Amino acid sequence: MNKLIDISIYIIIVLAVLAFTGAATAATIDTGSPGSGGTSGGGSTDTKKDTLELVATVIKNEKPEVRGDLYGGADPTNPSLKLLDSPVGNYGYLDISADGQFRYYIKNDLPQVQALGLNELATETFRYQFTDSNEFTVSATLTIYVLGNPSVSYDNVEIEFNNTTTSASPLHAGSSSDLGQYMRGQLITSSDRDWFEFNSLGNEIVSLELCPEGSQCFDEKNWVMYVFDAEKFNKQHIESKTYQLRRYVRETGEILETDNADHMYLLLNKGIFDNSLVGVIDPCFGDRRTLDIGVGAGGKTFYVAITSPLVRKDSGGPCGSGDVIREEEIKVLAGDNRVTIIQEYLTAYYSDDQYSFRITRTGADPFAVIQPMNSTFDSTGRVANVPQIRINNQLYSLNFKQLNAVSNNDPMTFGIQSYELLDTPLVSNSYLPTFNPANNIVRIPQLVLDTGAAYTVELLYQPLSNTLQLLRADPLN
Repeated sequence: MNKLIDISIYIIIVLAVLAFTGAATAATIDTGSPGSGGTSGGGSTDTKKDTLELVATVIKNEKPEVRGDLYGGADPTNPSLKLLDSPVGNYGYLDISADGQFRYYIKNDLPQVQALGLNELATETFRYQFTDSNEFTVSATLTIYVLGNPSVSYDNVEIEFNNTTTSASPLHAGSSSDLGQYMRGQLITSSDRDWFEFNSLGNEIVSLELCPEGSQCFDEKNWVMYVFDAEKFNKQHIESKTYQLRRYVRETGEILETDNADHMYLLLNKGIFDNSLVGVIDPCFGDRRTLDIGVGAGGKTFYVAITSPLVRKDSGGPCGSGDVIREEEIKVLAGDNRVTIIQEYLTAYYSDDQYSFRITRTGADPFAVIQPMNSTFDSTGRVANVPQIRINNQLYSLNFKQLNAVSNNDPMTFGIQSYELLDTPLVSNSYLPTFNPANNIVRIPQLVLDTGAAYTVELLYQPLSNTLQLLRADPLN
């Protein structure tokens, strides 16, 4: 997406933190009943429609969903609910069950959600009707208040395509006093693999969580997390490893055909990863969704991969038991004899829903160690220099300069001075600034001021206004 660097860029600095607490749900109902007033023509009865107004609140980054009862506590004898508006709103979506229970979930990765700044409020309104126990038609509305809280980034989104270690999405893990961000990703196909990368300075414990309690994927078992020692993984050229599936005659053992399979769950179960695998979270076995890794002295780089699990050949457990290579028997005639051909194959336990995970360290932030190739900001000339930034799978250099003085909460505006497409191959690098077209967020893991202070910076690109908003600027330890 080249237009990020071809336009004027504005950055709004968020100078304060606003904390919203809780999510309130309220309802008011007009319990109208048939009127008793008559007319000179012999009298008539008016039927008054009931009205119901529900109000609920979600908070960007902090309270992503709210649940409630669309009947407002009423108990219709023959419930019949009709939604008059689309369940897909501007900021999230509405799920409705048959018994009238609703769940509204804010989509934090939408640009319009991330654009909600300090003290900003947005609303969603859903109109619907139902018939109550007195057979009155109730006209109802559900209003969702969406509160902005830009001081916290609830989650990040993987940067596609990240199907190889070279294009791994960089991760900035949290610390023991400041939990890491949730990273959200999605497997596009059953054979898709998502790669991520993070660093450690050593002498610490790194804790990883996959679909932890409270996440949208908590009850699902469709993802496996692998953690590798990056140096060993690369030296052993494991990324190119495969395992042979066969088509053979059972009676004679004659191999008729072979196919090289590279599904990571197959390679895991065949021991291909034994020398570089640090740990794994496999929800098909056990109930734990966490993994703690002890890192010794010296810095180390880790790869994290997410794939689907494979269904095993025998029944039992959430994903079966036995070998991950399944077999299909095919009876055929070979001359006067009937033989059995065995076809080996794989079946993935696959979901196209989004998964989430989080990484937290107990030691110092490795980004606090200044790297040779880092982004800098000259506080005198007010010029930022980004030697390398990834946009899609290309690298650019970028310089931009502050154009206006800033006081209080006034916007700080920057203009592009220069940019250049670099003839440099993309390599795995946790410190690399990136632009993610999935959520329009620019991440600069390490921006170093001329004073020596360093920050991790997240910026939101807004296509409609051609702006970047600073979502967070966290000082590094």
